Amino acid sequence: MTTHKFSRFMLPTILTILVILSVGLSVYIWMNPSRYERESKVSTTSSNSTLTTRTIDDIYLPTQLIYTNKQGKQTLLINKNVSLVSQFSEQLRKWDARSISKVRITSANSYKALLNGEETYVLNFPDSVTINMFNTVFKQHLSNFKSSKFSRIVIPVNDSNHIYLLNDNHHEIYSVRLKKKSLKPLSSVLQSSKVKRFAVKMTYENNQTYIDYTQPVTMQHYSYLMSKAVASEIANRLLDADGNSTVSVHNRGNGKQEYATGSYKRMTTDTKLGTVYFEDYSDSGTTRKLSFTSQLEKSFTYLSSLGVPMDNIRYYNYDSTSSSVIYRSYVEGFPIFNQTENGDVRIQLTSNGLDRYYFSLYSLQVPVPTTGTKQAVTLPSSTSVLKKLIDAGYKDSKLGSIELGYEWSQNKSSKLVIDLTPTYYVYYNGSWRTYTSMLNGS
Repeated sequence: MTTHKFSRFMLPTILTILVILSVGLSVYIWMNPSRYERESKVSTTSSNSTLTTRTIDDIYLPTQLIYTNKQGKQTLLINKNVSLVSQFSEQLRKWDARSISKVRITSANSYKALLNGEETYVLNFPDSVTINMFNTVFKQHLSNFKSSKFSRIVIPVNDSNHIYLLNDNHHEIYSVRLKKKSLKPLSSVLQSSKVKRFAVKMTYENNQTYIDYTQPVTMQHYSYLMSKAVASEIANRLLDADGNSTVSVHNRGNGKQEYATGSYKRMTTDTKLGTVYFEDYSDSGTTRKLSFTSQLEKSFTYLSSLGVPMDNIRYYNYDSTSSSVIYRSYVEGFPIFNQTENGDVRIQLTSNGLDRYYFSLYSLQVPVPTTGTKQAVTLPSSTSVLKKLIDAGYKDSKLGSIELGYEWSQNKSSKLVIDLTPTYYVYYNGSWRTYTSMLNGS
């Protein structure tokens, strides 16, 4: 009897001690920088398992969802807990696309009318994809116009039979006839109190659509534990795929290290920046003509072979000048800049058989708590940002897109933590710059 009473007394006491110990260890993990380092080293071996869970459907999804109401007011919709774009995409896969036809459009005004039509949802891709890729991503079987490009999907609320694929470049419109179209399964997630709405306006000028943020925007600041891939492992994967080659290593000075296999494949790492530049001359001199769809698909295959985590990576754009497919990390549908010199992953497939990859060894691992003033950042409207830049002497004709995104920077307290700070990026003179650095003249 005494033993039974003793057990009843000790069990709650032991549980209480374990809970206190657990809380103490958690605080120690977040506060001790040396702990970050040990966690980071362990995590770098898990990249291959991450890769296997990512498919081309994930990478080539749209990134934005915009709704136009009955009054013509437009809002960018975001849910922190659920990806609304993914929810729409899942629903679209259940619809049955029966046929596609090209709509005769004679003016940009007609294109604008559909783009900004009342009671419509618009899924925006960062850049053009093909209707063939539409089939792949949304599990459809459209047989016509498969090589045609588009970058927006317009979904009218009150039309149960059609969606529209829009190509900004020549204000082309493709009408897709559907069966089984329904938005009802999305009503609960769209009406959730967790949905954030940013006031925006889609403006179509010079064969391009611009997203203007018409009101100040409040966004969350994030911090992530950083993961670093092992350069030698990537070198073995890219240079010695069959396991029969000899990989040589040379120090080239100024923080550069070169890995090579014979004279056909070479990988250079910059230890200061944590970047990798890979070149494959195996088929150099061989003329090849890749369709745009083939370039997108082939670049994804190469992206998967790099061995870097792909949880947050999405297709960003295609650079026709260099024949490069560009990917970028995203958080809540917003792109991350400054991770590398160009802030992206580049896969270049040239017409003469030369392949080049450029990417970072660093990636985001797990979020860590943020406190104090860093929890949220309020930015001015993009309209006022543009006005300030012009007032500061920048010519309107030279200012490109203004994009809302996150700036990647190293945490001041720990080199193993990355801070993601919301800001506007402006495309100016061939590169992306923060609007604050431009206004400060830096």
